[in-house]
Amino acid sequence: MRTIRGKMLLSFFLALVVTVGITVALFVRLIDDILVNQVKTQLHGQAEKAEKILQDSDISRLNNTEFKYVVKGMMLNADYLILDANNKIIDANEDQGVGTTLHYALSERQGIAVLHGKKILYTKERLSGRPYSIFIYAPLSSLRALYGSLMRTTLLAIGFSFFMILAIGLLTVSRVVRPLNRLKEAVSRYEPYRSQDAVFPVDDTTEIGELITTFQSMSERIQQHQRNQVEFLQNVSHELKTPLMSIHGFVFAIQDQVVTQETGLDVIMNQSLRLIDMVDKLLQLSRLEAVDEHWPISEIDLRTMAEEAALLLMPAANARGVALKVEGESLLTVAAGEQLFQVLVNLLQNAVRHTSSQIRVQIEAGYPGAGWAIHIDDDGNGLSEAEREAVFQRFYTGPNGVTGLGLAICRQIAANLDGELTYSSSPLGGARFSFIKYEGRLAGTGG
Repeated sequence: MRTIRGKMLLSFFLALVVTVGITVALFVRLIDDILVNQVKTQLHGQAEKAEKILQDSDISRLNNTEFKYVVKGMMLNADYLILDANNKIIDANEDQGVGTTLHYALSERQGIAVLHGKKILYTKERLSGRPYSIFIYAPLSSLRALYGSLMRTTLLAIGFSFFMILAIGLLTVSRVVRPLNRLKEAVSRYEPYRSQDAVFPVDDTTEIGELITTFQSMSERIQQHQRNQVEFLQNVSHELKTPLMSIHGFVFAIQDQVVTQETGLDVIMNQSLRLIDMVDKLLQLSRLEAVDEHWPISEIDLRTMAEEAALLLMPAANARGVALKVEGESLLTVAAGEQLFQVLVNLLQNAVRHTSSQIRVQIEAGYPGAGWAIHIDDDGNGLSEAEREAVFQRFYTGPNGVTGLGLAICRQIAANLDGELTYSSSPLGGARFSFIKYEGRLAGTGG
């Protein structure tokens, strides 16, 4: 029973068996109580009949009287005993036992007792005006013989219901398992590099349908990841090929004395440094995405960190005539300082390249829905709607871009710091890049 179908069927079968067993037991108990109460009523009526007979007659008149009672359409005979005050049997419908004494007290007028080793139902009534009691009884064995017909009918009905419910259960289990089998087949045929149109079953609104929808969504994400990986490899090949071709070309240019050795070596040096920088960033991005890296955290002042990053970029900003200022109060937080500082420097470098005249770094405590945020605003041209998400993709280089990896690395660092790097329009008219740190998470425990 290792399959879901087998386990469901076994559970269903066991539930039915337990239910049927409890039903039969309760039914037998109910029928027994009904019959016993009915017989008690009948015996009480026979005791009243005997009392009427003996009002004006001798005890011997009972010998020719049969005490009959009807249960479930069947007529049965009841036996009787005449007892004196000491429970001595002075008369009975059978001579056996006459003259003997009942050795146990019958404290109740009706009930169940044991007579001659058999369980009986009895009614005991005191005869008015006489020192005798009449004891009318019927063996329980004769009563329970009536169970046969009742139980046969009951068991047939229960058996029929059992098999009907079992058949319905089989159909239900089959309908439940069928879409799972179809899903299993679809997953087994799934290939991320092929079109997956109409692979997964549709038109199922149950919980299994929701599972299928989840698999469909997951397959689309895997396909998108596959496309991104292919595009990434193409971009890497293209980006690495450009400096390598420059290096290769200037080597031959120096050999052929087309350019001076000094000029050629300067180009080769610059392209080599560009190549090294690109490879370093690729390795960093790959490590951020693939390795569960734990960064040391410490208490830092966000205002102080922002001022240090601004001071580092101040010469480049002054060279372009850009004003760079930091706003906001001091704000202490626990974070991975080195990685957060790297994000700030990269965002400021981009801002310096793309702004017109001013850059503002703003520290915001109590950011709505988060703990705090750092905003980098500029008054440049900003980004178009199409560029707002593309700018975070690998090798996307806008005007004045370098490797196209900086923002991709920053967003991954932000994610590893349990934060988010977003883009929006700046109040200054250009771009706003925001590092948002969510409340209740340590900024920098790893990725």
